[in-house]
Amino acid sequence: MYQPARTSRDPDLWERYEGYFLAAGAVLGTQSVLIVGLLLQRRRRRLAEEQLRSSQSELLKIYARNRDLGARLLQAQESERSRIAGELHDDICQRMLLLTMELESLRRSDERPGPAAEALTVAKGISKSLHELSHRLHPTRLRLIGLVGALEQLSHELSRAGVGITFTHRNVPALMSSEVMLCLFRTVQEALQNAIKYSGAREMAVHLIGGPAGLTLSVIDDGVGFDVEEAWGKGLGLASMSERLETVGGSLEIQSMPGEGTQVTASVPLHVLEAGDEVLAV
Repeated sequence: MYQPARTSRDPDLWERYEGYFLAAGAVLGTQSVLIVGLLLQRRRRRLAEEQLRSSQSELLKIYARNRDLGARLLQAQESERSRIAGELHDDICQRMLLLTMELESLRRSDERPGPAAEALTVAKGISKSLHELSHRLHPTRLRLIGLVGALEQLSHELSRAGVGITFTHRNVPALMSSEVMLCLFRTVQEALQNAIKYSGAREMAVHLIGGPAGLTLSVIDDGVGFDVEEAWGKGLGLASMSERLETVGGSLEIQSMPGEGTQVTASVPLHVLEAGDEVLAV
């Protein structure tokens, strides 16, 4: 039987499909590298997220500590103001009262009442200033006449020739804690004093309005205004007002531009007011 002669070796499986094998191997290698890269990237991302959560937690702890420290400092400040106010009222103001009584007696008995009358006028002026300073340092009248009455008196005391201060109020809650009252009083006091000292304002307005969301306090002046970001923390008391409101759960917003006056707005949410335990005169 005839068989054809073999001129060359028949190709085996590898030789016939070598290109396919190499291509498949390259694809598998590339996929393996990509999978390893993705796994490493996923691990790095998890580590970064864990570090971020840890950093956020640490920042929150630091913020809470700073807030607690700020509240303690404000409380210490109020305690010191109360002590100084008590000394002024119980010691110096009483001495000034005795001095005015002596000067009044001298004025009546002196044949030349001019010098005694002048001294009496000066003494009465000093006594009045000390009395007002005592109340500004620690407004005990808050507990007696409430926030509305205290703000009315403050507006009247700070009004002077060429500077008018108007005060309006509406729907002020009947219940409010002493901390919230003192915070809002200090905010108005600081805002008005800043306007008087720095803004050159001629007209100022204080509005205290209650609503469904809580209590809103606004202090507006027609002064020269200022750059809020630049002035923050430079002695205008802005940071102090903000810290006070944060300690009672409130917030502060300041709107001002050079030449356009200033508006200070303090907001206290309803749930904070509902926690109050003192009845106010409204």
